[in-house]
Amino acid sequence: MVDWKNLRTESSDNSFEQELVDVVITCALVPNVKEATWLSCFDVYPDVLLNLQPNKPKKIIKAKKIKEVVQHEPEVPVIRKGKPSKVAPLPEIAKKTVAKKKVVKNPLIQRRPKNFGIGQDIQPKRNLYRFAKWPKYIELQRKKAILKKRLKIPPPIHQFSQTLDRNSAGQIFNLVTKYQPLSKQAKRMLLVHRAQLRAEGKPDEPTTRKPTVRAGIREVTTAITQKKARLVIIAHDVEPIEVVLFLPALCRKMGVPYCIVKSKAKLGLLVHRKTCTCLAFTNIREEDKSRLSKIVEMVKNNYNDRFEEIRKHWGGGIMGSKSLAKKAKLEKAKKKELQIKLG
Repeated sequence: MVDWKNLRTESSDNSFEQELVDVVITCALVPNVKEATWLSCFDVYPDVLLNLQPNKPKKIIKAKKIKEVVQHEPEVPVIRKGKPSKVAPLPEIAKKTVAKKKVVKNPLIQRRPKNFGIGQDIQPKRNLYRFAKWPKYIELQRKKAILKKRLKIPPPIHQFSQTLDRNSAGQIFNLVTKYQPLSKQAKRMLLVHRAQLRAEGKPDEPTTRKPTVRAGIREVTTAITQKKARLVIIAHDVEPIEVVLFLPALCRKMGVPYCIVKSKAKLGLLVHRKTCTCLAFTNIREEDKSRLSKIVEMVKNNYNDRFEEIRKHWGGGIMGSKSLAKKAKLEKAKKKELQIKLG
């Protein structure tokens, strides 16, 4: 038996309670000690029982349940360039909470889908520019313009597309207006005036002819071959082109300055005709010689002096958008095959 009464005298007041508890626990753990032996201490020291606070039982972890803790290295997230980060989808709970808007349908309004097949509903409005019926002359001139772009044009014909600029052509046209020939009405009025003078008994005195430009392919060709032409003006859109095709070569051979302008309608307007293929200056007044010499110098730099260069340049050969796309596709395929072969 344990002498519980003598334990307080052996220990100090401060550590007595702790020592008593340790002794009781030791007695309880010993298997041969009866339960009444270690419980009798609380009859002797009831104050210890009141101050004693129950401790929570400690969990005993068995060796079998202890697992080895493996330390894993933290995974470094791979950042992919070029692709945007995807937003995580909503959880199922959040999806259920989102309220769907109810579409209120009017029962009086019924859906009547249209059928745009042949002989069915009226077709919707669209741009009918491609389906318009154009006049025949417009179709022909458009087809001709496309053919001129696609086909290769030899230099003698291609040179007629290289016309003077607007300012230079305007200077020439202003000079031509001073040398315009008389119109039919003006000639008729002149004859009427001469007839009146003769009727009055006055003598018929011949008048000097005013200097005018030569108009038409025959008169211009004659003036060039006789070396009377000072400047030749050729229209760029003569039809057929063979009418004026030889004029640039003839002017260069005879040493006559020439130029190509737009257009036969403009030249025809200057000489009181519908159209005119070419014009030529022959007789010039003294006050206009300096003005003509400047124009001649400009024209020679653009045409006569560049004749060897002009005769080497071909025209046309411009492919359409579809042909260019096919060509680009073939070139791309060839480059790809070459890269595969080279590795």
